[in-house]
Amino acid sequence: MWYCSGRVCGLVMALLALAGGVAMAAENWHETAFFGLHYDLHPNAGDTELGRETTYEHIREMLEIVKPDFVQYDCKGHPGYTGYPTKVGSSSPGIVGDALRVWRDVTRDMGIPLSIHYSGVWDTRAIEVRPEWARINAEGKPDPNNTCRTSGYDDELMIPQLLEVVREYDIDGMWIDGENWASHPCWCERCKAAFTQASGVAEIPKKAGEPHWYDWLAFHRGLFTRHVTNVVNAVHDLKPACMVTSNWMYSVRQPESVEAPIDYLSGDFDPSFGAERACAEARFISSRGMPWDLMAWSFLNTGGQGWTFKATPHLCQEVSVVLTQGGSVFIYNTPQRSGRLTRWHQELLGQVAAFCRKRQEYCLNTQTVPQVALLHSESSYYMHNDPLFNFAAANQAMEGALHALLESGYSVDILNERALLERLGAYKAVVVAEQEHVPNTVKEALGEYVRRGGRLLISGAHVAEQYGEVAGVAPRAGEQHGGWVPADNGAATVGGVFQAVTLTTARALAPLLYQQEPELNQRDTAAATLNRVGDGAVAAVHGPVFRSYHQSHYPRLRRFIGDVFQALDAPGLIRIEGPWWIEMAARQRDGRLLVQFVNRGAAGYLAPNRHTVEHVPDTGPFTVTVPIDERPRRCYLAPDEAGLEWTWRDGVLTARISGLAIHNVLVIEP
Repeated sequence: MWYCSGRVCGLVMALLALAGGVAMAAENWHETAFFGLHYDLHPNAGDTELGRETTYEHIREMLEIVKPDFVQYDCKGHPGYTGYPTKVGSSSPGIVGDALRVWRDVTRDMGIPLSIHYSGVWDTRAIEVRPEWARINAEGKPDPNNTCRTSGYDDELMIPQLLEVVREYDIDGMWIDGENWASHPCWCERCKAAFTQASGVAEIPKKAGEPHWYDWLAFHRGLFTRHVTNVVNAVHDLKPACMVTSNWMYSVRQPESVEAPIDYLSGDFDPSFGAERACAEARFISSRGMPWDLMAWSFLNTGGQGWTFKATPHLCQEVSVVLTQGGSVFIYNTPQRSGRLTRWHQELLGQVAAFCRKRQEYCLNTQTVPQVALLHSESSYYMHNDPLFNFAAANQAMEGALHALLESGYSVDILNERALLERLGAYKAVVVAEQEHVPNTVKEALGEYVRRGGRLLISGAHVAEQYGEVAGVAPRAGEQHGGWVPADNGAATVGGVFQAVTLTTARALAPLLYQQEPELNQRDTAAATLNRVGDGAVAAVHGPVFRSYHQSHYPRLRRFIGDVFQALDAPGLIRIEGPWWIEMAARQRDGRLLVQFVNRGAAGYLAPNRHTVEHVPDTGPFTVTVPIDERPRRCYLAPDEAGLEWTWRDGVLTARISGLAIHNVLVIEP
């Protein structure tokens, strides 16, 4: 696997061993914490009034409005200055009062955990003071913001400072920011020597395409994992109950198996279109088997006109995407530089908190009801992403498939390679969307899954070569074409090329078109095929249909994808018939089936200069069909009342629902 290949895998394991293993686990308060608040200021050298208006009375009054389960407060941001008077590193010269002390006193008296926001890899001030800690880029120039993982930064500043905060303030958690997404390869002499020692490679690559490039990247990802492991173990050695996470670690941007001993998974999604980011992240993180949460920004900035607070429906819609997957939520709000919290912000956050509280018993810690599994292959991802952990275009095909399937009415989970292999037999259908570097072990397991009755949808110009036997096709050497696919009495364009194929055991589902008349403009090759294998079936699209859908979201292309998926005739799938903007998630807890719905619609319209969702209009009527062996004892909607008519016949429950505001749950009790 390219994400940890050859000799470098041995180095990664050695690095983890040197990090001292996993510290003794403590009771994880995050498992039951549901709704939280996050405040950070990123203190800097220009501050003049930090903590001036941070009084016990004021903070207590503001938190009582929202009544969060936990709070995260500012400690050190990306500029590298602390907002508390540190004896380690650099305090902001603008500290007037110790705000962190006030927050500790208030949260202790309220009986809720206090975490800190702390920027790790990104520390501009540390590099100003200790230039030798800077990451060196491929041109030999020092990075002004991001530190090197083989420097003394961790041992001489970051870990001592975090331990200082634990000792002085007895904090309960740490949300370490500026971590994997701020990490890049480092070409300092230390890093090059360590790589050569581990791999035997003397000529260090500088860019993609050069020998050992992917080994070089895997080496640095291993250094990052060691960094997090060292930090977490040091904190746990001092206070095991202090729960530590690294922002976005083991999310879509870092899809390998969990190795570092973080206590929970977390991330903050995009300011404007947070529901879009949460759509993929929640479905992937929830598959990890760990406590987790995601953070919505309470504010956005459109057109460079400054930050403004979002409308309440906007925030409720964003957090609903997280609730449907069983996660906890928290919301990012900024105090004034003096530490004062804006009252009307807290009042709106109180409204969002009340919205979430109504849903807690139907959402928190639910488990998936396996329906459609979507592979997020770490082997493929790390061949195409922006080193080390950022997306580039590497996630587009996977997320395009997610959108197309959700918009076609299905419930979808996102799994990495290991999780798919462990749970493959539980899913009704599996989708592998243009993942060109899937390991043979996974391919073989998918073939066996199909022979035993599974349904598989695969896509990409590589399918005929890599999956030819199971797909029932053979590639025509050198013959590739762009074009259109037929859909909905018309045609949809697909960016990129299709591989021309010869049918061996498959049959054609749809031809590739060279122009837009489906009856007249057919090429002599299939765009999509269907092959029966054993008791199962394989549908294949021989071009980049899911990447194209991610970039376009053309309605006819969605229809084409939906038709191909339906041709698999996968049994036992729950499905919505209704507006495409209803997202459905099949979940369960305590013996109850909890079919979650989120209305992703928006009143008026959104545009590049109009990001705020001011109102979410009701969806109107829709229908859900649920295969279930026996007639349920009870079926109802919660927590919002809405019209519901349901029938059960021949193993299928049909629920006709009058409408959906933002979020609701169909509760089915056996």
